[in-house]
Amino acid sequence: MFGGRKTAFFVASLATLCLLFLPIWPEEETSSIEIRTQEVKNTGALLGEGPREPRTPPAGTPVSPDPSTAKNLTLTVPALGLKDVAVPTGFRQADLDREGVLRMQESGLPWERGSNTFIAGHALGYPWTRVPRAFYDLEKLMPGDEIFLKSADGRTYTFRVYDRLTVEPDDTWVTYPVEGKTVVSLQTCVPIPTFENRLIVRGELV
Repeated sequence: MFGGRKTAFFVASLATLCLLFLPIWPEEETSSIEIRTQEVKNTGALLGEGPREPRTPPAGTPVSPDPSTAKNLTLTVPALGLKDVAVPTGFRQADLDREGVLRMQESGLPWERGSNTFIAGHALGYPWTRVPRAFYDLEKLMPGDEIFLKSADGRTYTFRVYDRLTVEPDDTWVTYPVEGKTVVSLQTCVPIPTFENRLIVRGELV
């Protein structure tokens, strides 16, 4: 009899535990699906990075009208043969493939003190790319070369190249601000044809 009571108690306890865990399983499965979906959405992001939370510029920073549209920011790099090239804003590989040159969303704008305006460009591009081979000769930029960014209100921001570095695709820290400087970063894929690394050329606002 005693053994029967123990068995009945064990079965009842097991059944209670099963009932307690039943509502948890669907929630865990749903959560897992949501995470996988988010990962898929971000796979096309430049440098493996999706959109970040909007940043607030420092107090007193002059703001150019409609800074996020393609017509507002233009790029001139005499050493690369680029003059007044429109630089739209985006963050996905598909955007870069279409445009050929792209300012990474939320990376910064030249009129923001302490910003890093991060611009990616194709070394080769595709037949449908708006600006093919935009940064084909990026490795030829040397310290002292100038980079010009012009805003919609006609202001020109002059940057002078001071640094070059080669990083891996997941080194997203290169898009972050550089302490004590206002910079522009030009990025392309190297070497041709493997494109396994990223060449970053940086210029400081002068």
